[in-house]
Amino acid sequence: MSAALQLKKSLATAIRHEMAADHMNISTFAKRTNTARNSVRRILDAKNTSITLRTIAKAAEALNLEITLSVKKLSPAKLGKIADQYAAASDRNEVRRLEDKFIEGFYGKSIRQTHAKSSAG
Repeated sequence: MSAALQLKKSLATAIRHEMAADHMNISTFAKRTNTARNSVRRILDAKNTSITLRTIAKAAEALNLEITLSVKKLSPAKLGKIADQYAAASDRNEVRRLEDKFIEGFYGKSIRQTHAKSSAG
């Protein structure tokens, strides 16, 4: 499972849990976040990763939640598993993918300059 999908699943689960604890339905949550019910359904869809930080903040604020995001290098155990897969891989594309995954896990994921430029504007 990709990191984005894991993050979204965790977020959607937390929001659903808080909505249930507050006995809140989709319509009420939509009113609190000043958004449409379809948008709320997308927020609650664990497989839909197209969510902005602004939307995450609005959802958290509506439920009195604090959102934290952290970035860290992979553990040596996880890096070891990737290295084992890399050593066993024979497909050239798989070798490249695992090499990239290992490097990102060791050094952290780099931000592409084109993305950084478009985000700054």
